Amino acid sequence: MVSKTVIALSQEELLADADEIEAALLAHITRPSAQMHLKNLITKLRKEGKALQRVAASTNNSATATAATTAGSNDSAPVATTKQPAALSTPIVTKPIIITSSTTNKYQTFPTHYFDCGPYNSPLVTIYIPLPDIGTHDKSKISCHFTSTSFDLIVTDFSNKSYRLLNDNLEKEIDVTKSKYVIKPHKIIIKLGKVKGEYGSYDHWTELTSKKKKTKDTKSKDDPTAGIMDLMKDMYENGDDNMKKMIGETMYKQRTGQLGKDGGGGLPGMGDMGLGDMDF
Repeated sequence: MVSKTVIALSQEELLADADEIEAALLAHITRPSAQMHLKNLITKLRKEGKALQRVAASTNNSATATAATTAGSNDSAPVATTKQPAALSTPIVTKPIIITSSTTNKYQTFPTHYFDCGPYNSPLVTIYIPLPDIGTHDKSKISCHFTSTSFDLIVTDFSNKSYRLLNDNLEKEIDVTKSKYVIKPHKIIIKLGKVKGEYGSYDHWTELTSKKKKTKDTKSKDDPTAGIMDLMKDMYENGDDNMKKMIGETMYKQRTGQLGKDGGGGLPGMGDMGLGDMDF
């Protein structure tokens, strides 16, 4: 234990040093930065001196309490005590619980992500999600679920935030068995397995998300022309000006009943494509 004499000397010296520096030097310093440093030193010395004063006072109080306890234990005479009224209980004030994003399971989007469709006939498409220091995060709090038409990446409780990247409208269907995600020091990489097409080559992707929402198409089974109608709409949306003009003329003739009467009127080489019975 530090002796009371040492504590007293130390706090007196620190306070005396602060007073002497302030009286002898501060008035002669002209540079503002030098004055600031000197004032900081004076403040520090006084804080340390006052802290030692508090330690000394605490030590004195402890010694006085110990002496009083010893004297009381040695005195065999009964001591009359006055029963004090019970103090009123003070209500305990508790701080409100702060609900964070992790407890409410609310997600925010990742700052950014990048899509790489890969070269022609490559077996994978790749999504890069940069996130600094994600490699140090608890792996059990990172997950990615795949279906044939979607992926769902979730990161929870990372730097007091939870992130989610969900895409349930991919441009093409994926092979779930060949899809995976990889955690790197500063990013997450999602690899989606492509599906092979009719002729044995992998589907060619141009975008991560389909331009139109996929729906379960039951009309194609009941109505053979439903697929042709979808094809026409795709050709119109993605075709050049000439293609749009030909499709527009075909649709106009279909509405007016002129389609097929003159032996033509449909798209070149495709006849009327069954549009005569379709309702646009």
